[in-house]
Amino acid sequence: MLIVFDLMDTLLTDPYRQAHEAASGLGFAEFDSLRPPGAYHRLERGEISEGEYWRSIRESGIAFDVDVFHTVRRQGYRWLPGMRELVADCAAVYRTVVGSNYPDWITEIGRDFLTGLGVDVYASYRFGVRKPSADFFLMLCEQSGVTPEELVLVDDKPGNTAAVLALGGRGITFTSAPQARELLGLAGETPRACRPRRGPG
Repeated sequence: MLIVFDLMDTLLTDPYRQAHEAASGLGFAEFDSLRPPGAYHRLERGEISEGEYWRSIRESGIAFDVDVFHTVRRQGYRWLPGMRELVADCAAVYRTVVGSNYPDWITEIGRDFLTGLGVDVYASYRFGVRKPSADFFLMLCEQSGVTPEELVLVDDKPGNTAAVLALGGRGITFTSAPQARELLGLAGETPRACRPRRGPG
């Protein structure tokens, strides 16, 4: 089996709204109503570059400070309580990865937060598709060499866990580290969610 952790609001705090607010000087609801519909999702899918995303915002009439955005974004990442320990414990015994809807900024997050944990990272900007699309999970399975039935997804969004359930895998809708640890079976000596990791990878 393969344990897949979502990244934002499952492992780390997500500064997405605060960074856009700080860079635009607008409340998020107002900002979101003015920017081009779907632009951020296109960025997450790798359909447009970061520069094209900023340009689309400015062409919508929003004054936007990219440097402020990145400063607030980088300062806003924090491990959620108990989650670094859970990922480390899980990866020490089971094959464990991160599967995220995120632009290529995930590369620096991997460097700054995931180094040394023994997890690979799969991201929407490389797949060209976002969760909860079944194609995201099927591509993850193809690249990691498992079947959909072997997936165990830990994710804060019910729509994403439902998508894995529909493919025959297991979904854990994340609320806290203790809850996820218990449902993964890592609170005791006999984990229930998946079999022990064998061999490389």
